[in-house]
Amino acid sequence: MVSYDGPHQGNGFKSFTRTWHSQSYPEILPSRSELSAAGKVVFITGGGSGIGKATAIAFAQAGAKVIAIFGRRVENLLLAAEEVRKANLAGTTTVVVESVDISQRLALDAAFANASNKAGTAKVDILVNNAGSLKPLNPLTTYGEKDLRESIEGNLIGSFNVIQAAIPLLSPKAKILNISSGIGHINPIPGFWTYASLKLAIVKMFDFLQAEHPDLSVFNIQPGIVETELNRVSSFPGRDEVTLPAHFNVWIASPEAEFLKGKFVWANWDVDELKSLAKEIKESMLLRICLNGVPM
Repeated sequence: MVSYDGPHQGNGFKSFTRTWHSQSYPEILPSRSELSAAGKVVFITGGGSGIGKATAIAFAQAGAKVIAIFGRRVENLLLAAEEVRKANLAGTTTVVVESVDISQRLALDAAFANASNKAGTAKVDILVNNAGSLKPLNPLTTYGEKDLRESIEGNLIGSFNVIQAAIPLLSPKAKILNISSGIGHINPIPGFWTYASLKLAIVKMFDFLQAEHPDLSVFNIQPGIVETELNRVSSFPGRDEVTLPAHFNVWIASPEAEFLKGKFVWANWDVDELKSLAKEIKESMLLRICLNGVPM
């Protein structure tokens, strides 16, 4: 059996796999029959732009039956919906659009219910928790309370709302993809304390979702560093093509990635190398956020 011998060098980061990707590659292409999303209902928050939109397009390419995208800006959603429809060349993907702010619970409940009705009340097979916000960076000691409260609302409470609104609509063995950030576990970078703290808290929340609902498959994903509106606020230049996390999300929602259930993974890591370590990953504390040296 292959055993883990890392970490290895990535593109300026430590990498779990020897191979580091910044763009899509054959093993994660949505056109692979093994990654087919035919018959699946997919809900994606923050689906009007960036990684959310690219993920919706990728699931359409994989043949999803219904893709519902949620976001605050109607114009973005409508433009994205047209791109998603065109991505399914067979014309078998229905695209549903709902404008909503995930921090507003009652509105989100209504938006999810509307999308479910438009999907023929079919259960949701794949939920992508992607919406989030990033305020301009400031040190801990000078950070404004108003910005902190707004960040908590838009990120932590927003994700909490998504979970609670979605649970009654999920299929028994649904896949839950939490689009997270490596900022929650890498060494602190000055100015990022709010975003890092909230991302770490959200990962722990999804860990509890997995523990309390073992039939679901929950994945926490660092999507790479992609040039998006949120990324521009961070001042980090994009390094990765948006199709990398989009296609990786399709792969991780497939049966091939079931061994990563409950784990935290980076989209940059090579999926063939991950699969070669499937047994060790599944049966150990590898790829879990925990206290280093004390694997509880």
